[in-house]
Amino acid sequence: MGRRERKKARTRQAIADAALELFLERGFDQVAIKDVAEAADVSMSGLFKHFPTKESLVFDEEDDVQASLVSAVRDHPEGTSVLQALRAWLLTRAREGSADPRMAAFLDLIARTPALSDYARRMWRRHEEELGKAIRQAGPDAPGADITARAVARFVLDRAQPWERDDPHAELDAAFTLLTHGWPAPELHATPHPPPRAAPSSSAPPSPARPPGLRERKKAATRQAITETAVELFTARGYDNVGVREIAEAAGTSIATLFTYFPDGKASLVFPGDRSDHIAALVRAVRFRRPGQTVLAALHDHMAGRGPFEANPTPDEQRVLDLIRATPELRDYALRSWTVAQKPLTAAITQEAALLADDLTARLLARCVLQIPDLAAATADARRTLDVVTSLLERGWPASLTNRHPHTTPAADPPQA
Repeated sequence: MGRRERKKARTRQAIADAALELFLERGFDQVAIKDVAEAADVSMSGLFKHFPTKESLVFDEEDDVQASLVSAVRDHPEGTSVLQALRAWLLTRAREGSADPRMAAFLDLIARTPALSDYARRMWRRHEEELGKAIRQAGPDAPGADITARAVARFVLDRAQPWERDDPHAELDAAFTLLTHGWPAPELHATPHPPPRAAPSSSAPPSPARPPGLRERKKAATRQAITETAVELFTARGYDNVGVREIAEAAGTSIATLFTYFPDGKASLVFPGDRSDHIAALVRAVRFRRPGQTVLAALHDHMAGRGPFEANPTPDEQRVLDLIRATPELRDYALRSWTVAQKPLTAAITQEAALLADDLTARLLARCVLQIPDLAAATADARRTLDVVTSLLERGWPASLTNRHPHTTPAADPPQA
Protein backbone atom coordinates (compact mmCIF):
# COMPACT_ATOMS: atom_id res chain seq x y z
CA MET A 1 0.00 0.00 0.00
CA GLY A 2 1.01 3.56 -0.60
CA ARG A 3 1.25 6.18 2.10
CA ARG A 4 -2.33 7.38 1.61
CA GLU A 5 -3.76 3.85 1.80
CA ARG A 6 -1.76 3.08 4.94
CA LYS A 7 -3.04 6.24 6.59
CA LYS A 8 -6.66 5.35 5.71
CA ALA A 9 -6.17 1.82 7.07
CA ARG A 10 -4.76 3.19 10.35
CA THR A 11 -7.65 5.61 10.71
CA ARG A 12 -10.19 2.88 10.03
CA GLN A 13 -8.56 0.59 12.57
CA ALA A 14 -8.43 3.36 15.18
CA ILE A 15 -12.15 4.00 14.73
CA ALA A 16 -13.02 0.32 14.98
CA ASP A 17 -10.86 -0.15 18.09
CA ALA A 18 -12.35 2.90 19.79
CA ALA A 19 -15.89 1.76 18.97
CA LEU A 20 -15.38 -1.75 20.28
CA GLU A 21 -13.78 -0.46 23.47
CA LEU A 22 -16.75 1.79 24.15
CA PHE A 23 -19.32 -0.86 23.22
CA LEU A 24 -17.73 -3.43 25.53
CA GLU A 25 -17.47 -0.92 28.36
CA ARG A 26 -20.92 0.69 28.17
CA GLY A 27 -23.03 -1.49 25.90
CA PHE A 28 -23.89 -0.92 22.25
CA ASP A 29 -27.14 0.98 22.81
CA GLN A 30 -25.56 3.38 25.33
CA VAL A 31 -22.88 4.64 22.93
CA ALA A 32 -23.58 7.27 20.27
CA ILE A 33 -21.72 7.67 16.98
CA LYS A 34 -20.49 11.03 18.28
CA ASP A 35 -18.86 9.28 21.27
CA VAL A 36 -16.94 6.99 18.91
CA ALA A 37 -15.78 9.86 16.72
CA GLU A 38 -14.49 11.78 19.75
CA ALA A 39 -12.70 8.73 21.17
CA ALA A 40 -11.03 8.07 17.80
CA ASP A 41 -10.26 11.78 17.30
CA VAL A 42 -11.99 12.00 13.92
CA SER A 43 -14.88 14.08 12.60
CA MET A 44 -18.36 12.63 12.16
CA SER A 45 -18.02 12.93 8.39
CA GLY A 46 -14.63 11.21 8.56
CA LEU A 47 -16.14 8.34 10.53
CA PHE A 48 -18.99 7.86 8.07
CA LYS A 49 -16.53 7.65 5.18
CA HIS A 50 -15.24 4.43 6.70
CA PHE A 51 -18.38 3.08 8.43
CA PRO A 52 -21.82 3.87 6.97
CA THR A 53 -23.78 2.61 10.02
CA LYS A 54 -23.26 2.18 13.72
CA GLU A 55 -23.56 -1.61 13.41
CA SER A 56 -20.82 -1.74 10.78
CA LEU A 57 -18.36 -0.42 13.38
CA VAL A 58 -18.55 -3.82 15.08
CA PHE A 59 -18.09 -5.84 11.89
CA ASP A 60 -15.17 -4.01 10.35
CA GLU A 61 -13.59 -7.21 8.98
CA GLU A 62 -16.66 -8.45 7.09
CA ASP A 63 -14.95 -8.52 3.69
CA ASP A 64 -11.97 -10.43 5.12
CA VAL A 65 -14.29 -13.05 6.60
CA GLN A 66 -16.01 -13.62 3.27
CA ALA A 67 -12.70 -13.90 1.41
CA SER A 68 -11.43 -16.38 3.99
CA LEU A 69 -14.56 -18.53 3.67
CA VAL A 70 -14.38 -18.65 -0.11
CA SER A 71 -10.67 -19.42 0.05
CA ALA A 72 -11.36 -22.35 2.40
CA VAL A 73 -13.42 -23.92 -0.40
CA ARG A 74 -11.36 -22.99 -3.45
CA ASP A 75 -7.99 -23.76 -1.88
CA HIS A 76 -8.92 -26.79 0.21
CA PRO A 77 -5.97 -29.22 0.53
CA GLU A 78 -5.82 -32.25 -1.72
CA GLY A 79 -7.35 -35.23 0.02
CA THR A 80 -9.65 -32.98 2.09
CA SER A 81 -13.26 -32.52 1.08
CA VAL A 82 -14.93 -29.13 0.82
CA LEU A 83 -17.06 -29.84 3.87
CA GLN A 84 -14.02 -30.92 5.88
CA ALA A 85 -12.28 -27.67 4.93
CA LEU A 86 -15.29 -25.62 6.02
CA ARG A 87 -15.54 -27.55 9.27
CA ALA A 88 -11.88 -26.76 9.97
CA TRP A 89 -12.51 -23.07 9.24
CA LEU A 90 -15.44 -22.96 11.67
CA LEU A 91 -13.55 -24.90 14.33
CA THR A 92 -10.64 -22.46 14.14
CA ARG A 93 -13.06 -19.57 14.54
CA ALA A 94 -14.71 -21.24 17.53
CA ARG A 95 -11.34 -21.91 19.18
CA GLU A 96 -10.33 -18.28 18.74
CA GLY A 97 -13.56 -17.21 20.38
CA SER A 98 -13.09 -19.45 23.41
CA ALA A 99 -9.34 -18.80 23.85
CA ASP A 100 -9.36 -15.00 23.55
CA PRO A 101 -11.29 -13.24 26.36
CA ARG A 102 -11.72 -10.16 24.19
CA MET A 103 -13.16 -12.23 21.36
CA ALA A 104 -15.50 -13.94 23.82
CA ALA A 105 -16.63 -10.52 25.07
CA PHE A 106 -17.14 -9.42 21.46
CA LEU A 107 -19.33 -12.45 20.72
CA ASP A 108 -21.31 -11.92 23.92
CA LEU A 109 -21.88 -8.29 22.89
CA ILE A 110 -23.40 -9.46 19.61
CA ALA A 111 -25.51 -12.14 21.27
CA ARG A 112 -27.07 -9.78 23.83
CA THR A 113 -27.68 -6.86 21.43
CA PRO A 114 -30.68 -7.39 19.11
CA ALA A 115 -29.49 -4.79 16.58
CA LEU A 116 -26.11 -6.50 16.28
CA SER A 117 -27.63 -9.98 16.13
CA ASP A 118 -29.86 -8.90 13.26
CA TYR A 119 -26.92 -7.26 11.47
CA ALA A 120 -24.85 -10.42 11.94
CA ARG A 121 -27.60 -12.55 10.39
CA ARG A 122 -27.80 -10.26 7.38
CA MET A 123 -24.01 -10.27 7.11
CA TRP A 124 -23.85 -14.06 7.02
CA ARG A 125 -26.62 -14.10 4.41
CA ARG A 126 -24.50 -11.85 2.20
CA HIS A 127 -21.64 -14.30 2.58
CA GLU A 128 -24.03 -17.11 1.64
CA GLU A 129 -24.24 -16.12 -2.01
CA GLU A 130 -20.47 -16.01 -2.58
CA LEU A 131 -19.84 -19.17 -0.56
CA GLY A 132 -22.59 -20.93 -2.50
CA LYS A 133 -20.88 -20.03 -5.79
CA ALA A 134 -17.59 -21.46 -4.55
CA ILE A 135 -19.26 -24.69 -3.39
CA ARG A 136 -21.09 -24.96 -6.72
CA GLN A 137 -17.80 -24.71 -8.63
CA ALA A 138 -16.15 -27.28 -6.37
CA GLY A 139 -18.95 -29.84 -6.67
CA PRO A 140 -20.30 -32.01 -9.48
CA ASP A 141 -21.99 -30.43 -12.47
CA ALA A 142 -25.47 -31.86 -12.11
CA PRO A 143 -29.10 -30.69 -12.14
CA GLY A 144 -29.93 -28.96 -8.87
CA ALA A 145 -26.29 -28.10 -8.13
CA ASP A 146 -26.95 -24.36 -7.72
CA ILE A 147 -29.78 -24.88 -5.26
CA THR A 148 -27.86 -27.50 -3.32
CA ALA A 149 -24.73 -25.35 -3.07
CA ARG A 150 -26.74 -22.39 -1.76
CA ALA A 151 -28.40 -24.65 0.82
CA VAL A 152 -25.05 -26.10 1.95
CA ALA A 153 -23.69 -22.56 2.29
CA ARG A 154 -26.73 -21.54 4.36
CA PHE A 155 -26.45 -24.51 6.70
CA VAL A 156 -22.67 -24.12 7.11
CA LEU A 157 -22.90 -20.40 7.86
CA ASP A 158 -25.67 -21.08 10.35
CA ARG A 159 -23.00 -22.82 12.44
CA ALA A 160 -20.82 -19.70 12.36
CA GLN A 161 -23.28 -17.46 14.14
CA PRO A 162 -21.98 -16.42 17.56
CA TRP A 163 -25.07 -17.35 19.58
CA GLU A 164 -24.65 -21.05 18.72
CA ARG A 165 -21.67 -21.83 20.97
CA ASP A 166 -22.84 -24.42 23.51
CA ASP A 167 -20.31 -27.04 22.41
CA PRO A 168 -18.51 -26.13 19.17
CA HIS A 169 -16.99 -29.56 18.61
CA ALA A 170 -20.22 -31.47 19.12
CA GLU A 171 -22.24 -28.93 17.11
CA LEU A 172 -19.86 -29.07 14.19
CA ASP A 173 -19.53 -32.84 14.24
CA ALA A 174 -23.31 -33.29 14.17
CA ALA A 175 -23.86 -30.60 11.54
CA PHE A 176 -21.22 -31.83 9.12
CA THR A 177 -22.19 -35.47 9.58
CA LEU A 178 -25.72 -34.50 8.55
CA LEU A 179 -24.49 -32.48 5.56
CA THR A 180 -22.09 -35.20 4.45
CA HIS A 181 -24.16 -38.34 4.95
CA GLY A 182 -27.74 -37.11 5.31
CA TRP A 183 -30.38 -37.97 7.85
CA PRO A 184 -30.00 -41.64 8.88
CA ALA A 185 -33.78 -42.01 9.45
CA PRO A 186 -33.59 -43.83 12.80
CA GLU A 187 -37.37 -43.48 13.05
CA LEU A 188 -37.71 -46.35 10.57
CA HIS A 189 -36.12 -48.68 13.11
CA ALA A 190 -37.69 -47.26 16.26
CA THR A 191 -40.54 -49.02 18.03
CA PRO A 192 -43.71 -47.47 16.60
CA HIS A 193 -45.95 -45.58 18.99
CA PRO A 194 -49.42 -47.01 19.60
CA PRO A 195 -52.15 -45.17 17.71
CA PRO A 196 -54.02 -42.54 19.70
CA ARG A 197 -56.94 -43.87 21.68
CA ALA A 198 -60.30 -43.45 20.09
CA ALA A 199 -63.00 -41.63 22.00
CA PRO A 200 -65.40 -43.92 23.93
CA SER A 201 -68.14 -45.18 21.68
CA SER A 202 -71.64 -43.88 22.20
CA SER A 203 -74.96 -44.73 20.72
CA ALA A 204 -75.65 -41.07 20.14
CA PRO A 205 -74.16 -39.53 16.99
CA PRO A 206 -71.42 -36.99 17.57
CA SER A 207 -72.68 -33.44 17.87
CA PRO A 208 -71.77 -31.19 14.95
CA ALA A 209 -69.07 -28.61 15.45
CA ARG A 210 -70.44 -25.39 16.84
CA PRO A 211 -70.29 -22.60 14.25
CA PRO A 212 -68.37 -19.49 15.28
CA GLY A 213 -70.44 -16.90 17.05
CA LEU A 214 -71.02 -13.32 15.97
CA ARG A 215 -68.05 -12.04 17.99
CA GLU A 216 -65.65 -14.58 16.47
CA ARG A 217 -66.88 -13.85 12.95
CA LYS A 218 -66.50 -10.12 13.51
CA LYS A 219 -62.94 -10.54 14.81
CA ALA A 220 -62.01 -12.75 11.85
CA ALA A 221 -63.50 -10.24 9.41
CA THR A 222 -61.59 -7.36 11.00
CA ARG A 223 -58.34 -9.26 10.90
CA GLN A 224 -58.88 -10.20 7.26
CA ALA A 225 -59.77 -6.63 6.32
CA ILE A 226 -56.56 -5.32 7.90
CA THR A 227 -54.46 -7.89 6.04
CA GLU A 228 -56.13 -7.23 2.68
CA THR A 229 -55.76 -3.47 3.12
CA ALA A 230 -52.08 -3.79 4.06
CA VAL A 231 -51.30 -6.01 1.08
CA GLU A 232 -53.17 -3.65 -1.25
CA LEU A 233 -51.21 -0.62 -0.03
CA PHE A 234 -47.86 -2.42 0.08
CA THR A 235 -48.35 -3.70 -3.47
CA ALA A 236 -49.38 -0.31 -4.83
CA ARG A 237 -46.80 1.90 -3.11
CA GLY A 238 -44.09 -0.36 -1.73
CA TYR A 239 -43.70 -1.76 1.77
CA ASP A 240 -41.34 0.96 3.02
CA ASN A 241 -43.62 3.77 1.82
CA VAL A 242 -46.70 2.77 3.84
CA GLY A 243 -47.18 3.43 7.54
CA VAL A 244 -49.22 1.47 10.05
CA ARG A 245 -51.47 4.49 10.72
CA GLU A 246 -52.41 4.67 7.01
CA ILE A 247 -53.30 0.99 7.02
CA ALA A 248 -55.49 1.37 10.11
CA GLU A 249 -57.33 4.35 8.61
CA ALA A 250 -57.84 2.60 5.26
CA ALA A 251 -59.14 -0.50 7.05
CA GLY A 252 -61.54 1.58 9.12
CA THR A 253 -60.02 0.73 12.48
CA SER A 254 -57.82 2.32 15.14
CA ILE A 255 -54.09 1.89 15.68
CA ALA A 256 -54.83 0.22 19.03
CA THR A 257 -57.17 -2.30 17.42
CA LEU A 258 -54.67 -3.03 14.67
CA PHE A 259 -51.95 -3.87 17.20
CA THR A 260 -54.41 -5.96 19.20
CA TYR A 261 -54.73 -8.25 16.17
CA PHE A 262 -51.12 -7.91 15.01
CA PRO A 263 -48.92 -7.29 18.09
CA ASP A 264 -45.72 -8.19 16.17
CA GLY A 265 -45.88 -4.99 14.14
CA LYS A 266 -46.00 -3.94 10.52
CA ALA A 267 -44.46 -7.04 8.92
CA SER A 268 -46.97 -9.35 10.61
CA LEU A 269 -49.87 -7.63 8.80
CA VAL A 270 -49.14 -9.78 5.75
CA PHE A 271 -49.34 -13.03 7.78
CA PRO A 272 -52.86 -13.43 9.17
CA GLY A 273 -52.47 -17.04 10.31
CA ASP A 274 -51.91 -18.24 13.86
CA ARG A 275 -48.36 -19.44 14.56
CA SER A 276 -49.60 -22.04 17.03
CA ASP A 277 -51.67 -23.68 14.27
CA HIS A 278 -48.62 -23.70 11.99
CA ILE A 279 -46.48 -25.34 14.68
CA ALA A 280 -49.13 -27.92 15.53
CA ALA A 281 -49.49 -28.86 11.85
CA LEU A 282 -45.74 -29.51 11.49
CA VAL A 283 -45.71 -31.67 14.62
CA ARG A 284 -48.73 -33.64 13.42
CA ALA A 285 -47.03 -34.24 10.06
CA VAL A 286 -44.18 -35.97 11.90
CA ARG A 287 -46.22 -37.89 14.46
CA PHE A 288 -48.99 -39.10 12.16
CA ARG A 289 -46.96 -39.88 9.04
CA ARG A 290 -47.65 -42.99 6.98
CA PRO A 291 -46.14 -46.33 8.13
CA GLY A 292 -42.62 -46.67 6.73
CA GLN A 293 -42.37 -42.96 5.87
CA THR A 294 -39.38 -40.97 7.15
CA VAL A 295 -39.90 -37.74 9.06
CA LEU A 296 -38.15 -35.88 6.24
CA ALA A 297 -40.53 -37.27 3.64
CA ALA A 298 -43.49 -36.43 5.86
CA LEU A 299 -42.31 -32.85 6.31
CA HIS A 300 -41.66 -32.56 2.58
CA ASP A 301 -45.19 -33.68 1.77
CA HIS A 302 -46.69 -31.40 4.40
CA MET A 303 -44.82 -28.34 3.15
CA ALA A 304 -45.41 -29.11 -0.53
CA GLY A 305 -49.02 -27.90 -0.37
CA ARG A 306 -48.43 -24.77 1.70
CA GLY A 307 -47.02 -21.29 1.46
CA PRO A 308 -44.55 -20.71 -1.36
CA PHE A 309 -44.70 -24.38 -2.41
CA GLU A 310 -48.39 -24.46 -3.27
CA ALA A 311 -48.80 -25.61 -6.86
CA ASN A 312 -51.73 -23.39 -7.88
CA PRO A 313 -51.96 -20.31 -5.66
CA THR A 314 -54.85 -17.94 -6.16
CA PRO A 315 -54.05 -14.48 -7.62
CA ASP A 316 -54.28 -12.98 -4.12
CA GLU A 317 -51.98 -15.65 -2.68
CA GLN A 318 -49.49 -15.11 -5.50
CA ARG A 319 -49.53 -11.38 -4.89
CA VAL A 320 -48.63 -11.96 -1.23
CA LEU A 321 -45.85 -14.39 -2.18
CA ASP A 322 -44.40 -11.90 -4.66
CA LEU A 323 -44.54 -9.15 -2.05
CA ILE A 324 -42.69 -11.29 0.51
CA ARG A 325 -39.99 -12.26 -2.00
CA ALA A 326 -39.39 -8.62 -2.92
CA THR A 327 -39.25 -7.25 0.65
CA PRO A 328 -36.31 -8.18 2.92
CA GLU A 329 -38.20 -7.34 6.13
CA LEU A 330 -41.10 -9.57 5.12
CA ARG A 331 -38.71 -12.38 4.19
CA ASP A 332 -37.10 -12.10 7.61
CA TYR A 333 -40.50 -12.26 9.28
CA ALA A 334 -41.54 -15.23 7.16
CA LEU A 335 -38.35 -17.05 8.15
CA ARG A 336 -39.00 -16.35 11.83
CA SER A 337 -42.57 -17.57 11.38
CA TRP A 338 -41.21 -20.94 10.22
CA THR A 339 -38.26 -21.25 12.59
CA VAL A 340 -40.41 -20.50 15.65
CA ALA A 341 -41.43 -24.16 15.32
CA GLN A 342 -37.88 -25.43 15.85
CA LYS A 343 -38.20 -26.57 19.49
CA PRO A 344 -41.53 -28.42 19.20
CA LEU A 345 -40.51 -29.92 15.86
CA THR A 346 -37.19 -31.06 17.35
CA ALA A 347 -39.06 -32.67 20.25
CA ALA A 348 -41.37 -34.51 17.84
CA ILE A 349 -38.48 -35.79 15.69
CA THR A 350 -36.51 -36.83 18.78
CA GLN A 351 -39.46 -38.80 20.12
CA GLU A 352 -40.34 -40.46 16.81
CA ALA A 353 -36.73 -41.46 16.19
CA ALA A 354 -36.27 -42.68 19.79
CA LEU A 355 -33.23 -40.41 20.22
CA LEU A 356 -31.79 -39.06 23.45
CA ALA A 357 -33.36 -35.84 24.66
CA ASP A 358 -30.17 -33.84 24.05
CA ASP A 359 -29.49 -35.29 20.59
CA LEU A 360 -28.11 -32.57 18.33
CA THR A 361 -28.99 -34.13 14.97
CA ALA A 362 -32.74 -33.83 15.47
CA ARG A 363 -32.38 -30.11 16.30
CA LEU A 364 -30.14 -29.51 13.30
CA LEU A 365 -32.51 -31.35 10.98
CA ALA A 366 -35.48 -29.32 12.22
CA ARG A 367 -33.56 -26.07 11.79
CA CYS A 368 -32.50 -26.97 8.25
CA VAL A 369 -36.00 -28.01 7.17
CA LEU A 370 -37.54 -24.83 8.53
CA GLN A 371 -35.17 -22.69 6.46
CA ILE A 372 -36.20 -24.27 3.15
CA PRO A 373 -39.04 -21.74 2.51
CA ASP A 374 -36.56 -18.87 2.80
CA LEU A 375 -34.09 -20.63 0.50
CA ALA A 376 -36.93 -21.08 -1.99
CA ALA A 377 -37.62 -17.34 -1.99
CA ALA A 378 -34.33 -16.80 -3.86
CA THR A 379 -35.27 -19.14 -6.73
CA ALA A 380 -37.82 -19.09 -9.53
CA ASP A 381 -39.20 -22.55 -8.69
CA ALA A 382 -40.00 -22.95 -5.00
CA ARG A 383 -41.27 -26.52 -5.29
CA ARG A 384 -38.09 -27.66 -7.00
CA THR A 385 -36.06 -26.06 -4.22
CA LEU A 386 -38.07 -28.04 -1.67
CA ASP A 387 -37.38 -31.25 -3.59
CA VAL A 388 -33.66 -30.60 -4.04
CA VAL A 389 -32.96 -29.50 -0.46
CA THR A 390 -34.97 -32.41 0.93
CA SER A 391 -32.80 -34.74 -1.15
CA LEU A 392 -29.69 -33.00 0.20
CA LEU A 393 -30.82 -33.61 3.77
CA GLU A 394 -31.69 -37.22 2.98
CA ARG A 395 -28.44 -38.16 1.23
CA GLY A 396 -25.85 -35.49 1.96
CA TRP A 397 -23.59 -33.46 -0.31
CA PRO A 398 -22.52 -34.18 -3.00
CA ALA A 399 -24.16 -37.64 -3.08
CA SER A 400 -27.62 -36.10 -3.48
CA LEU A 401 -26.55 -34.74 -6.87
CA THR A 402 -25.11 -37.95 -8.26
CA ASN A 403 -27.49 -40.45 -6.66
CA ARG A 404 -30.85 -38.95 -7.37
CA HIS A 405 -33.84 -39.40 -5.09
CA PRO A 406 -37.44 -39.68 -6.32
CA HIS A 407 -38.25 -36.28 -4.75
CA THR A 408 -35.88 -34.57 -7.19
CA THR A 409 -36.92 -34.06 -10.78
CA PRO A 410 -33.98 -34.10 -13.25
CA ALA A 411 -34.49 -30.69 -14.81
CA ALA A 412 -32.09 -27.84 -15.46
CA ASP A 413 -31.43 -25.35 -12.70
CA PRO A 414 -33.95 -22.48 -12.70
CA PRO A 415 -32.68 -18.93 -13.04
CA GLN A 416 -32.01 -17.22 -9.73
CA ALA A 417 -34.43 -14.52 -8.71
